[in-house]
This record gives sequence, structure tokens and C-alpha cells, in this order.
Amino acid sequence: MVYAALPDRRIPYDVDGTVVGYGSTVSGISLFPNATQKGVINGFSYGAVGDGGNSGNVGVTYAVWMFFPEQRNIAAYYAWFTNVNGPNHTSSVSAIKGSNDSGNGVDGTWETASLGGTSTRNTDLDWRTGIKSVTFTGPKASLRLEVPTNDQGLCPHLIHLYGKKASGQTPDDLIFIDHDTTPGVEYVTPEDFGDRPLGTTVVRQFRLKNVSPTKVANAVVLTCSDADFTISSDGTTYGTTVNITSIAAGAESATLYVKNTTPAPGAALGPRVARITAAVGSWT
Repeated sequence: MVYAALPDRRIPYDVDGTVVGYGSTVSGISLFPNATQKGVINGFSYGAVGDGGNSGNVGVTYAVWMFFPEQRNIAAYYAWFTNVNGPNHTSSVSAIKGSNDSGNGVDGTWETASLGGTSTRNTDLDWRTGIKSVTFTGPKASLRLEVPTNDQGLCPHLIHLYGKKASGQTPDDLIFIDHDTTPGVEYVTPEDFGDRPLGTTVVRQFRLKNVSPTKVANAVVLTCSDADFTISSDGTTYGTTVNITSIAAGAESATLYVKNTTPAPGAALGPRVARITAAVGSWT
């Protein structure tokens, strides 16, 4: 299956075929997290560590690798590490490097990105308010996130990457397009529902576009599994999935709907993010 990019541009590396590895910049990758562990570090909870066990003090800079299915333009990040087997020490990254010719994460040519700052952890909202820019000279097929050399043996806690595939990469694909603010245009910013009162409902509209120049996207399944968000194909019946028989090459789907219903008054408030994925059964 092929997953379309998220509307908020947060790269869904836990489900899109990206290979993630942990290790050191000297000895290379020593651990590959499973899908559940990748989902934790691409999540939003500071209460869980995403590696399923500290890989230990490696004696050199600890690093996390991302090997993408295609070249991608990386625009921003939020990353936070912690040491679960020792003092309650935490750290952000010291460098983010990218490559287009590395086979194992250590070989090849690596460019060091210019960062708009380092991540912080002062409140549980920092993953939302502390996103920092990432600037490379061009798209990258793989990334390496490094922590300072004095922060050895740390585990990735949260890693959020923002960006999109590079032009010309994976031509047979679906994209999410705006239908409220700039109809017909691919999302370039999050579909932000803003600060919402409890006990209220808001509906937004969007569409899917098949950007393949020649192939039909068949048996498309749109999924949104969240307590506060549901999706619909008619604006009346809402649920966790929407099935679309096919979308022709270059065509858009009919209007789709996402509804946000906040909890009843008296419930706890907090930031929420809903992931919507579009899976293509086959291309013909």
C-alpha cells in the first residue's frame, strides 16, 4: 500500500516505509525499532520512550537514522531524547545531517543542515510550539540526527519531521488538497482547528488528488482513528474510514469532510492531533 503525505506535513515515517535505526556515528546502526516503537517516537507523549530499551552508552555520539523511500525536502523538526537507564537527563539534537548516497548510514557524503534552533522541553506543549526550521541545499534520501557527545546513550523520546517528497519522486501518489481556504491547492500548512471550547463541533472540507500522470488509484481507503475526529464522504454519516472506488489520473475525489467534536464541558483540555491516511489498494 502507498500512504499519502499528512496534511500537516509531519512526515509519517512510522507507516510510510521509512527505515529507522539507532546507533553511533562511528560504529553505525545497532538497533532497528519496530512499528510500534516508531509510532511512539512519532507520537506526542512525553511519558513513553520509543526504543523499547536503551541501547546503552555507546561511547560516542548517539544518533538516529531515517532512510526514506524517496528523496524528501525537510523543512522543520522537533526532537527530544532522554536517558531511561540513568539520571533523568534529557537533550535535543546537536546536528541534523542528510545524504543521498549513503548505504549504511556511515558511508557516503553527508551535509550538515542549518537549524533554526534546538528543541526544548519546558512544557508538554513544546512539540507544538517549539518546532524549528531545517535548511539543506536540496532534498535528502536519508537523515542522521545526532546528540551532543557528552549526552551518550540517550534514547529518542519524540522525533517529529516536517516536509514533503521532492519533485519527481514517487509520481504515482495521492495528495491532500485544501477545499476551505485555498480550494484545489495542496496543503502547505496544518489544517488547524484552533483553540476550541469544550462541547463544540466544527467541520472542515478537503479532497484527495491523484497526481499520477497515467495511472488510476483503485480501492482507496481513507482512515482517521481518533477520539475527537471523524471523517465522511457525504457530510452526514461520519466514522473512522471512507472508501473511494477509484480516482482517475490527475483527478480529484469528491469533497470529503473531517469533523472535530471536543469533549463535553468538565473534561480535560489539551492539544490534539488527528492523523488521516490514504491507502491505495492498486494502481492500474
